[in-house]
Amino acid sequence: MRDPYLFEDVNVLRNKLNIRNAEELTEAEANITYLLFLDIDKAFEDKPFDLQRLCGIHRYILGNLFDWAGQLRSIPMVKGEPVLGGDTVRYSPPDRIAEDASKVIAQLNQIDWAVLNAEEIAGLFARLIAALWQVHPFREGNTRSVITFATQFAAAHGFAMDKNLLRENAEYVRGTLVKASDGQYAEYQYLQQIFKDAILQG
Repeated sequence: MRDPYLFEDVNVLRNKLNIRNAEELTEAEANITYLLFLDIDKAFEDKPFDLQRLCGIHRYILGNLFDWAGQLRSIPMVKGEPVLGGDTVRYSPPDRIAEDASKVIAQLNQIDWAVLNAEEIAGLFARLIAALWQVHPFREGNTRSVITFATQFAAAHGFAMDKNLLRENAEYVRGTLVKASDGQYAEYQYLQQIFKDAILQG
């Protein structure tokens, strides 16, 4: 079945700018979202940490480009990952996205982060953020949305993270999220380490 998020004649996401070239869309997206990230934390001050906030972050980042920004995806996701030898992460099926994401967010909110040291925080936070990322709530833009949610959550709970460190190593961070979402073969140490570094530098 044809991916309904794509144009019918080219493998490019339908977008409000009607850009039909993947490289041009990527460039336009980077230019538009760069400015939005400068004020994104302020835009979500005092909002609860729940699935609605995560959807709001996604809408804030990508709403100028996609009609479906902020909406949970309606199709299954399969992505070949180089760090998994071409295999895909087992993402949540569409009918479980809301439940799975809300469950992880509830776990985040139930922890008393103030009693943990940086090592403990990084280890637990890495596992839960990886679990939220593995849900993959959106058709595109999951890593940026989940990491933004994570840094906002961290700042609000007393362990602010160095966002520049995470942003400058965005590709590496995504790779660590993939490795931490590989089922029984999941490896958390890489994500945990960069989270720890970001906390200590935050």
